[in-house]
Amino acid sequence: MTSLKITSRSNERIKSLKRYYRKRHRDREGRFLAEGVKVIEEALDAGWKVKVLLFTAELTAHPRGAALLEAARAAGAEIWETVDHVLRDLADTTTPQGVVALIAKPRYDLDLLLQGRGTPLVIVLDGIQDPGNLGTIIRTADACGLLGVITLEGTVDLFHPKVVRASAGALFHLPVFGDVAADHAVQFLAGAGFQIFVADPQGDYSLYECVFDRPTALFVGNESRGCTDFLHQVADRVVFIPMPGQAESLNVGVAASLFIYEAVRQRLKCSLSLP
Repeated sequence: MTSLKITSRSNERIKSLKRYYRKRHRDREGRFLAEGVKVIEEALDAGWKVKVLLFTAELTAHPRGAALLEAARAAGAEIWETVDHVLRDLADTTTPQGVVALIAKPRYDLDLLLQGRGTPLVIVLDGIQDPGNLGTIIRTADACGLLGVITLEGTVDLFHPKVVRASAGALFHLPVFGDVAADHAVQFLAGAGFQIFVADPQGDYSLYECVFDRPTALFVGNESRGCTDFLHQVADRVVFIPMPGQAESLNVGVAASLFIYEAVRQRLKCSLSLP
């Protein structure tokens, strides 16, 4: 049974959830909002702690939605029922699927990247601003079995609602590290024996000249400026993607995917353990 039903946009509980659209509040409280049946299913399946599940009758009208509600309840989430106009006012999408969840962020240490299987491969994102790009890269990283995703200071928040949605649940399947200082990331990765490849359309080495047979960190930068000068200076190689056509650059999500898939291709071809 649901013990609470909210029918007003001005309800204090709704106001409290809206605060999670601000990064500083997400950082302070260690929680974030997610919406949509698939995304919340993935969070529960991965063992992330769903603190609150807010739903409407639209959710329970379908067996999958009813199962999600019961799974959240069984996992210890607070269950709040509401009405359509209240959920639409809270949701980040124009056509919400009748459910929004408040989820606790996990706490990871970078050392976790050294405890995985195979030859480590991670992607590091420097200053990416578009949430859709970040979500797409996380989804690709998950599909290819990367050990983790690191975002450097100045990159869009990993737990921005649009990032969570664009990742299609992939965010919950691999360690993610946000707001890491560039010098700290480089010191950690270099100290752990990672080779550092920095992506740049004006790089000195073609992607297809690079060998991914050892622990590797792929650095991909901001949509307009690329990676910082500091990262260029510390890179083992500054790498470009050959483009015989007229375009001067690629979308950062596409470029990151090409780098990741080339690493995977080489490792599969050589029968190396993945990632």
